[in-house]
Amino acid sequence: MGKRSTTLLGFGLAVLWLAVAPARAQTADDLFQSQSLQKLELWVNDADWSKLTAEFQLNTYYPADVIWNGQTVRNVGIRSRGRGSRSGTKPGLRVDFDHYSSGQTFLGLKSLVLDNLTQDPSGVHEAVSMAFYARVGIPAPREIHTRLYVNGAYVGLYVIVESVDKDMLARVFGSIDGDVQNDGYLYEFQYADDWRFKYLGNDLSEYKIRFSPVTHETKSDETLYGPIENLVRLVNETPADRLTATIGDLLDIPAFIRFVAAEAFLADTDCFIGNFGINNFYLYRLEGKNQHVLIAWDSDNAFWGPQFSIDTSWNKNILLDKLMSIPEYAALYRSEIQRCLDMAEADGGWLNNEIIRQIQRIDSAMKEDPSKPYSISTYEGSIGVMLGFARDHIAFVKCELARGVGKCFQ
Repeated sequence: MGKRSTTLLGFGLAVLWLAVAPARAQTADDLFQSQSLQKLELWVNDADWSKLTAEFQLNTYYPADVIWNGQTVRNVGIRSRGRGSRSGTKPGLRVDFDHYSSGQTFLGLKSLVLDNLTQDPSGVHEAVSMAFYARVGIPAPREIHTRLYVNGAYVGLYVIVESVDKDMLARVFGSIDGDVQNDGYLYEFQYADDWRFKYLGNDLSEYKIRFSPVTHETKSDETLYGPIENLVRLVNETPADRLTATIGDLLDIPAFIRFVAAEAFLADTDCFIGNFGINNFYLYRLEGKNQHVLIAWDSDNAFWGPQFSIDTSWNKNILLDKLMSIPEYAALYRSEIQRCLDMAEADGGWLNNEIIRQIQRIDSAMKEDPSKPYSISTYEGSIGVMLGFARDHIAFVKCELARGVGKCFQ
């Protein structure tokens, strides 16, 4: 056989190998690390979709198929979700891949959230915030924007949000000596009233209505809520000069200060030090320990404006007020604010570039969104604020660090 024939034979075998070689398995990283606007399809019975939108205040599940990037997962459970963001016009959705088929996952995920962006006309508050939290080392879910189609029709721009669950905990906290650190006690905070860490008494029902367990749900109330009641009580009863020794094993204080510093830097009005009391976080009691850490969640109300003070008198939050009376932690808070500044400005202005990148990614999809509850002019005004936020807020925060709080307002 001549040289040309050998070459053609080799080419033919290569084509045959490519034809039968299995495609690389896609993972959640492929979804969340993409730089592109995603496309997610839901196929659901028309009557079920009509009922879900009509009864959007209920948590009733309906079967559906999900298609992403050529992959289909069948018979998943979808339901309406959200609190203030609930909508019958553009429903926020929870997607549980294993609701009807035990053990079923998609891209290694058991579930995901589809944020309907009804509380954020800019469309980017949430995704930019979570990217920033992750950048500064705060546990946070991954997010990516998507066009959502239901039964072939475009229903709007959404954000795919990684569920805060045992899989997310494993990703964030990793393993120690081969033991995956995801079997601690995880709670989603549920806003009930204007609570600012005041002691609520020893009736555990007061903590039960605020901290909804995501893991170990069947444990006794004493096991689930006793440690939280104990932490709150000790914070309220302990003098500041003994606070570290008393609660240091119950709360990761440096991590907590990093968390609230990042919230303040992002000008969030609905967070742990929010204007209307504590809100929007997960609490995690580490596996095999009594120590708690906070996980970021739901930042639709971040980026309030460039002149958002790094010290809003802590909004009378008892825990933070007491910690800030301790010079060591007051200094740590300022250093964490400075760290936020450094991370925002690094790499050629990361925060500003990330805002621009995300706005460019969603612009067409947002303008074409048939279900958005705000006008295009409202959207454009909101992104105008965002486009100036990094420059103006960084300058304002630098001024407050240099001159002092309250001396930088124009």
